[in-house]
Amino acid sequence: MSRKLYIFAIGGTGTRVLKALTMLFASGVKTGNGFDTVIPIIIDPDTGNGDLNRTKDILRLYQEIRNQVELPDDFYAQEIRTINEITVNTPAVNPDYFQFKLKNTDTNTFNQYIGFDSLSEDISEIDDKNFVRLLYSAQNLRSNLDVGFKGNPNMGSIILNQFTNSEDFKKFGQTFGDDDAIFIVNSIFGGTGAAGFPLLLKNFRGNTNITNHVKIRVAPIGGITYLPYFSLTRNEEVNAETFEEKAKIAIDYYNRTIISLNQINTLYFIGNRGNTNQEEYAVGGQEQRNKAHFLEMAGALAILDFCKNINSVPQTTQIKEFGIEHDTQNISFTDLNIENAKQLSAPLTKFHLYTEYLNKGLSRSLNTARWTKSNIKLVRGNKQSLLDRNYFNSAEYNTQIKSFNNYFEEWIKEMKENKPVFSPFEEITADNALEIVKGQTPKGDKSFKALDIQNCLLTDNISIRNKEKKHTMLIKMFGRSTDRVLSKRNLLIR
Repeated sequence: MSRKLYIFAIGGTGTRVLKALTMLFASGVKTGNGFDTVIPIIIDPDTGNGDLNRTKDILRLYQEIRNQVELPDDFYAQEIRTINEITVNTPAVNPDYFQFKLKNTDTNTFNQYIGFDSLSEDISEIDDKNFVRLLYSAQNLRSNLDVGFKGNPNMGSIILNQFTNSEDFKKFGQTFGDDDAIFIVNSIFGGTGAAGFPLLLKNFRGNTNITNHVKIRVAPIGGITYLPYFSLTRNEEVNAETFEEKAKIAIDYYNRTIISLNQINTLYFIGNRGNTNQEEYAVGGQEQRNKAHFLEMAGALAILDFCKNINSVPQTTQIKEFGIEHDTQNISFTDLNIENAKQLSAPLTKFHLYTEYLNKGLSRSLNTARWTKSNIKLVRGNKQSLLDRNYFNSAEYNTQIKSFNNYFEEWIKEMKENKPVFSPFEEITADNALEIVKGQTPKGDKSFKALDIQNCLLTDNISIRNKEKKHTMLIKMFGRSTDRVLSKRNLLIR
């Protein structure tokens, strides 16, 4: 059974959860339960947002790498596509199609968008103008829309209402199938996410103008709503001191209009009350690049939980929360509940060891270890390695593999620097590489040599060789070799 999962990532929080999910997919995590294709849909009017553009670039690189791997079965196994790729049946990679565009938000202020400026002060229109002033402050009306709604869902609900009439939304309806499902990611304490979540649900459950609306109306829908989990270095147009009060008001509204009416199958809540981590203040735009946070990865786990349990979703809305096993501000794999530890330990440790090897171990092995040589005498051509110096000097390796790996290591580093800290790994060198998992010291040689040995043993394996799709051997080889090395030393939780 082939199924599609549509993930609507709303605003900055939705975008960062999508980034975390993509990192898990790269590490070999899969949605399972027949969901062979994931279709991310980003909704954010702030097109210049630093977090948004970083995530779109990560999605682009993921697709480019996966397209160059023959039948990926570990790293990069999960297929990610845009709605445009499915609609026109093209393999072309264009990250702009991950984002649904909103019209007239690039240059307009809010008062221009709603036509407030066109109302005159004469007696025939002054009542209308005064009514608008009751609903929106002067600062609201003057707000530029190109950086989002600045924590004002009353503005966001007006702007986002156009989304369901867009060509992008029509394509969503056209591609929706019988066994497909929907998941929504939003924050409840901002502007874009708080406004977008109920608006989307209302249309999924009740808009009869959407193509395939009968299928969409009864489809399984899950969502994760973020309560406040960070604050800001200063309070101006976006004021962190209002986050908790906004969240309380929104929860009351969600309870009356969504939960009590069973408009969603499973709703996850997550937050960090009393959090002390602060993000640099930015209204939006390129300056908004929040550090990756452990709770965003937890949101990705909620998506996996929804997929796993989708066949047993209740008729009434099920509420779930996320928690860890041990109350600590410095989280490692052993602090998670056993199910989450099993989900994360093997994939993240394997992929982290792979990226660390390429950064710190490759220079020693290149053109020395058999798996990096393609000119060994007395070895037939079909048994020579495809991963020689030419491959590692290629544009594809440097612009795709290295670029994605840099994003992955940045993601791991940022979670370590945030609060609560997520730090399951030790800093390593080429000589103590297998001491990579915090709190575990394996016996014997701890260097990268064990990986080199396994890579050499795998070089002849026909199932990992493909000249046409040039990343096949690298991705499949390291998926297998890291698993063998780490499993032998009992460094993975399974």
